[in-house]
Amino acid sequence: MSHIIAAGSKLTAKAAVYALKKGGNAIDAAISALLAAPLAEPALTSLGGGGLALIYLKKEKKIIFLDFFVEAPKYRTKPENLDSIVVDFGGAKQTFYIGAASVAIPGLVKGLFYLYKNYATLPFKELKKVAKDYALNGIYLEPLQAYFLKLLEPIYTFSKEARKIFAPNGKLIDENTLFRNEDYANTLEIFEKYEDEIFYKGDIADKIEKIMEKEGGNLRKVDLKNYKVYEKEPIKIHFKDYEIYLSNFPSIGSILIALSLKCFENLNLKPKDFMSLKHILGVIQSLYISQEFRKEVLDKFLKEEKENIKELFNYFEKYEKKFLFNSLGNTTHISIKDKEGNIVSITTTNGEGSGIVIPETGIMLNNMLGEEDLNPFGFFKISPYKRLPSMMCPCIVKKGNLPILALGSAGSKRIRSAIFEVLINYLIFKLNIKEAIDAPRIHVEENTVYMEPGIPLEYISEIEKHGFKVSLFKEKNLYFGGVQAVTLSDGAGDIRRGGVCLIVD
Repeated sequence: MSHIIAAGSKLTAKAAVYALKKGGNAIDAAISALLAAPLAEPALTSLGGGGLALIYLKKEKKIIFLDFFVEAPKYRTKPENLDSIVVDFGGAKQTFYIGAASVAIPGLVKGLFYLYKNYATLPFKELKKVAKDYALNGIYLEPLQAYFLKLLEPIYTFSKEARKIFAPNGKLIDENTLFRNEDYANTLEIFEKYEDEIFYKGDIADKIEKIMEKEGGNLRKVDLKNYKVYEKEPIKIHFKDYEIYLSNFPSIGSILIALSLKCFENLNLKPKDFMSLKHILGVIQSLYISQEFRKEVLDKFLKEEKENIKELFNYFEKYEKKFLFNSLGNTTHISIKDKEGNIVSITTTNGEGSGIVIPETGIMLNNMLGEEDLNPFGFFKISPYKRLPSMMCPCIVKKGNLPILALGSAGSKRIRSAIFEVLINYLIFKLNIKEAIDAPRIHVEENTVYMEPGIPLEYISEIEKHGFKVSLFKEKNLYFGGVQAVTLSDGAGDIRRGGVCLIVD
């Protein structure tokens, strides 16, 4: 058997390879990769954000879900204190809110050390090595990663500390600039000595509180001190001949993906039906129904601050019956399978970044309190110390007792559609994993169907007959997410976000 790594960039994947070659397991590799990712994919993740993970432990033959997502702090400022920027994806625009007021309680550092203390085998000195080398000696960003940074330039030049890292000579770094982050290298050294305690209770926590008070943010040291990582049972659904394990709360993407799969399953499509009109209309309707489910059921569930996500399955039958076409969906993800058969599927995010960097650490804080999709009832409405809902959804698929696929995606609201479509491409239409990820994607937002090229243009009039407006992208686009997946024998990264797969004997 081989080690298989699918990640958002080659530099991230190489950090995982290093840990595996040192004798580490899939968890060691994931930690090494996630420490390197803020350098290799700076616009997509940071230790100032949060994440979710599914882990399959071969020896115990069990799958666990780990929640280290961001949380709402106790203090509240006014929503007017949020700064806004608009990002143009070339076929759709999205507004993001940033600044100190947008920062939620970060969980990623605590989550990484939870993994380290409970499931890793290598010393932290080895796990930080590649990231430290990148930070001290410098790297050149891959062109696509530099492009993502350019899209978000107002964030990465927002503050003096941000400009120090991302525009050290007065100009935003690009693929031709040697990118260093010496403060981040020093922070990794501090983590080796003090672990997560210094971030949540010590000197770094003091620095966070100081800059939050100065810049009008909500986060305080007491919030950091109270933060906890939760290990839970994953959500399990049956789909065709498979068991699909999805992320538990605070993931809400899981329930939307599950409903889309249940709706699509009723069509009984075969591999020969790939890219047929019935396939495309089925995807659109499955995504549309899950969107309506969120408005009519899921948002009410969230407003009542319920957390037993399994309750929502009671409503599925009603929504499956709404299926209309029986007559005829910033963040990074890493999937790793090691030689022993352990699997990690882990998604992390910093939102788009708040523009606020913790002084002398090289770490940009998240902007999750400024993401409209994570705050469906308005900004600062979530109760103190409640997890923000997330569309992120690491997944593991089993057939019989054997895990055959691990995947997840980046992409904000498009995570649910990206994961759903890759799952049906692989499990129903029997595409190989690269084909399943590369296939043209669809996302439904309100009554607009966003489509990548490759879907037959003659279907557009039929889609419009069902009351939808079609917005056609000119090429594959990061708007449609970034799925990274591994199977028993291979894997694939999503070209939309520069993803790669490395296989190591």
